[in-house]
Amino acid sequence: MQQQGFQLGHCRPNCPKLARDWNSLYWVLSKKLNELNLFESLEDKFRPVLHHHLPKVSLAGCPNGCSHPNIKDFGISGYLTPKVTNIPCSGCKTCITSCLEKAISWQSNGITIDHTLCLSCGNCQTVCPTGTLTSGESGWTLRLGGRIGRHPQFARLAGQVTTDQEVVDWVTETMLKYIKEGGPQERLTHFLERQEP
Repeated sequence: MQQQGFQLGHCRPNCPKLARDWNSLYWVLSKKLNELNLFESLEDKFRPVLHHHLPKVSLAGCPNGCSHPNIKDFGISGYLTPKVTNIPCSGCKTCITSCLEKAISWQSNGITIDHTLCLSCGNCQTVCPTGTLTSGESGWTLRLGGRIGRHPQFARLAGQVTTDQEVVDWVTETMLKYIKEGGPQERLTHFLERQEP
């Protein structure tokens, strides 16, 4: 599907690190953004419309963010929270060595997860041989307002949602607000900066 007036990128398909599959969301979001006729709205703000005027949206299947969601107008990253089950732990400690954030530790009664350190990448569940660790909540982490260039900044956390439709609604509502309230010659990134609480 051709993109008109925006850039929608994603990480590679079939990645073994995938915490959440972005494929369906990509097509729904692309269709919705095309329906907004963004290029026409951008032409009202900029003449000519240049590459850096286009809103940039990035989908990443996990917190690794290979598609650079932290430097896009909209950064959307999949998450998969681990959950400890009642299945006895074998004590192999594979989950502990697999956790790059050091969020899993061994206690006398088995493993424990420090959710303040956990990035919800889903890696620990994939390596657990017993099923002691399983998938908990899955969804999307939303970031807003990232950019590179002369005045770079990382996107700020805007929240988490559990459904694709919530992502589509969030991006659409924000874009419609920009179209309606953004000033002449005001790029989306600067509009988002102005909207910060």
